Amino acid sequence: MNPFGIQETLHSARNRVFFAIRSQMKWSRGGYRESGGEAAERGDEALSFYRPYLSAETYRKNEYTLALLRRFLAPHLRGASSPREILEPGCQDFARLPALRAFFRNRVRITGLELDPYPVLHDFHSRADKAKYYLSCEPSADRYLADDFFRWCEPADLVLCFYPFVSAHPALAWGLPKRFGNPAAWATSFARNLRPDGLLLLVHQGEWEEEDFDRVRPAELRLLERATFETAAYPLPHPACVSVYRKARP
Repeated sequence: MNPFGIQETLHSARNRVFFAIRSQMKWSRGGYRESGGEAAERGDEALSFYRPYLSAETYRKNEYTLALLRRFLAPHLRGASSPREILEPGCQDFARLPALRAFFRNRVRITGLELDPYPVLHDFHSRADKAKYYLSCEPSADRYLADDFFRWCEPADLVLCFYPFVSAHPALAWGLPKRFGNPAAWATSFARNLRPDGLLLLVHQGEWEEEDFDRVRPAELRLLERATFETAAYPLPHPACVSVYRKARP
């Protein structure tokens, strides 16, 4: 018996058609830019370089991301095995890149993967347009790639993933076919793309998503820490549920 209703199945089929069209067209308006906002004038000193380049909204998102990294990731980094290759699957427009660069101080290469980088957004730019802008703020070896994480195979020392679709309905709401809302595919891909002893920082929007992920998480991804995280400066509908894992050695 199909647990997925006919309405959701039709929704997925429609999304599959339009996703294929977007992927072929590769829409890019070009010329995307942001200017510094008032909210960034007295922000985190580590992000000071980016103040002239980021809107107030993007800057607050990066302050929040940087605070989250300091709280959850910093305690688990080992000096002898500091990450060199960092992967952010499902990075959307790569808007968190400034916080990642500020946290690691450009000692790493950051790869952003986005399955759907070419939708036409409200300002007629695409996610790829925005990612190109964030990448251009300073020279680096970082990269933004249009690719499917479920097929990706390039091991990293650290994987950072914010709000993966671990059920079908969020994937449908974002215009994707239902197959991309698959917790088992996420779990398998995390394990495949982490080097032994590598770290995974995973952020879910609620405990129900953690439960979906935990049901399929491979034993080699060993939980180190889990807690909720929120700040008044960047309110969210639900406190972020953050988990840190380390991939066990064979």
